[in-house]
Amino acid sequence: MTAATGIEPDASTKDRLEIPRSLKVAGYAAAAWCIGFAGVSAWQLATGGGPEDQFGAYASGLTAMVALVLILKLAGAVFALAAIWPGQGWISPRHLATALWGAFGLLALYSAGNIFITVTTVTGLIGPSAAWTAAGGVTPKAILYVLFCFAGAASFGTVAVSYGRRHRTPWTAAWIGLLGAPLLLGLILAVAPAILRALGLMPG
Repeated sequence: MTAATGIEPDASTKDRLEIPRSLKVAGYAAAAWCIGFAGVSAWQLATGGGPEDQFGAYASGLTAMVALVLILKLAGAVFALAAIWPGQGWISPRHLATALWGAFGLLALYSAGNIFITVTTVTGLIGPSAAWTAAGGVTPKAILYVLFCFAGAASFGTVAVSYGRRHRTPWTAAWIGLLGAPLLLGLILAVAPAILRALGLMPG
């Protein structure tokens, strides 16, 4: 019963206000994942730690990439929290569902890509890249990183499914998010670095 009117909310109102426990857990987990990961980028920006140490002449370009990734991580946290915030109205359920599916698709594709590169390099199907060599190949740290990315993908996947069911969002929202994920990943891994290289801000 509402305090102002004394009227018992109807079932549809209760459904909008009451967040399922499973959605809450997944939403907080996804948000915590993003914030924790964003902390790494924030530390790199604040202290100068990270890959820019190896390329002092290109520090500005690499810093720009770290800043871009930081923004995306924080955006992911905002979307995850919006999914479990009762009555939020700044983004429609359809658009939020698209963003959640996009986050899931990006993390799942990125994780699968890392596994593909690892398997093909270890088996000798492709030669080791400079980044692979610099990272030391397959290390416990590298394995934990891939598992960490899969955990993020699983969290966002759970949120996307639960949120979509709760708000009955159309499957077109999921498909748009999933199809947009490779485009966003390509922007991060290929387009943005190419632009910075053309400007002389990153190594070729």
